[in-house]
Amino acid sequence: MFKKLLMKDKKKAIRIALLAILLTAAVIMICVYAGYVYYYSHHFFKGTVINQIDCSGLTVEETENLLAARVEEYSLELVFRGDSREVISGSEIGYQYVSDGSVQAVKDEQTGWKWIQGYFVNSNKKIEVQTSYDSQKLRQQLFKLPELQEENMTAPKDASVEYQDGEFRVAAEIEGTTLDRELVLQAVEQAVEQGQTILQLEQVENAYSSPSLTQEDTMLQHQATQLNNWASASITYQLPTGQKVLDGNVLREWLTLDEAGNYVKDEEIWKQHIAEFVEELAEQVDTAGKDRQFEATGLGVITIKSGDYGWKINQLGEIGKLTRELEDGTVTTREPFYLRREPTTENYGLGNSYVEIDLSRQHLWLYQDGKLTVETDIVSGKMTEKRYTPEGIFKMYYKQKNKTLRGEKKPDGTYEYEVTVNYWMPFNGGIGMHDADWNPSFGGTRYVNNGSHGCINLPLDAARKIYGIMTTDMPIICYYSQPYQLKAG
Repeated sequence: MFKKLLMKDKKKAIRIALLAILLTAAVIMICVYAGYVYYYSHHFFKGTVINQIDCSGLTVEETENLLAARVEEYSLELVFRGDSREVISGSEIGYQYVSDGSVQAVKDEQTGWKWIQGYFVNSNKKIEVQTSYDSQKLRQQLFKLPELQEENMTAPKDASVEYQDGEFRVAAEIEGTTLDRELVLQAVEQAVEQGQTILQLEQVENAYSSPSLTQEDTMLQHQATQLNNWASASITYQLPTGQKVLDGNVLREWLTLDEAGNYVKDEEIWKQHIAEFVEELAEQVDTAGKDRQFEATGLGVITIKSGDYGWKINQLGEIGKLTRELEDGTVTTREPFYLRREPTTENYGLGNSYVEIDLSRQHLWLYQDGKLTVETDIVSGKMTEKRYTPEGIFKMYYKQKNKTLRGEKKPDGTYEYEVTVNYWMPFNGGIGMHDADWNPSFGGTRYVNNGSHGCINLPLDAARKIYGIMTTDMPIICYYSQPYQLKAG
């Protein structure tokens, strides 16, 4: 009986002990839970993420410090046309975090006694972070960028009709890099306010100045077609000084644009331009009648008058030929229509075979292939206004044996003089070289008062030699190496 009572008491004690343990554990758990409730009343639940920042166990202040630190790292990259890039950092413009209660509002949504939810369910929150910046600093930083300097900007270029590879085409427009500084500033301010980290300026409407005409413009296409009809010819002139090209680049300027944008060919204006072009060509090419240098025997380089020797374009003939070629749309390479031409470019255009006559020294030299072949004294024209021998560079017209030379015809039908010469070589109107055996002597000063009527009088033997060598390509160079005065008569 006693044994049964003892067993009964033992079981009761165990139950009491177990109950005490359970009560103790419950109290502990309640205390722990209450402790976490208190803790999470001031801290974010585990698994709380705000703007991709893990805020587990952080206070509102600690979370805002992290957000502020991220804001301090802010920068805006500006991408310009052509992929040029510039960066404006937050520190340069006073960019900073502004607390507006948004973080606290997220914390207020969390009830402390529900803290255990954070261990099972993550909470991802997105809040609008408020910031501020110094607008004046932003303006200063932006407007000192090289891309915003006017001297570095390239203006846009309209599409235009250009002459390329022998035809007119519409060349594409060029966008350029000219920016509207105030529009750029507005776009940058908006990007900063929205926290953007990159801004493509080509996507900002009207930030870049745009060409007025594009390659697709129908009027430009029409003009190109018209120009190819009117100005398709191309004449490449081969000149002594090089090449000169007359093509669409020039011809388009000879056409007129009407109010509708159509190219019109005014025949009178067109003809005037052709004549002016040929005249300019002659001014560039012609050497006949212009002074030139010459290596004179015993004197060195002197300047002499050219006379009719040298290049000379036949302007009327060239105008006619060019007019026909432009009408036909001819594409060719050729020389101009010449009246006269220089046979060589050597020795100032005189070559190495020529006759040199110094009318002051009364002497003649004939050079053949650079070698002195004939040399002789002469008698030139009497030094009067009507009879003197003019200076200049000439070419022999022809040569003839046994030529009768006559002076002016007198009222009685006879001539002022009439003489037959063995060798006649005319080169300047009625002036020529010939033998003159009636002269008692040659050279010296005989010509001053007893000279010819302008011809170059030669000893017979010298005239024969010169006659045998002379060709119509050989220049005849006449000059006075000393000053002179002409008498009346």
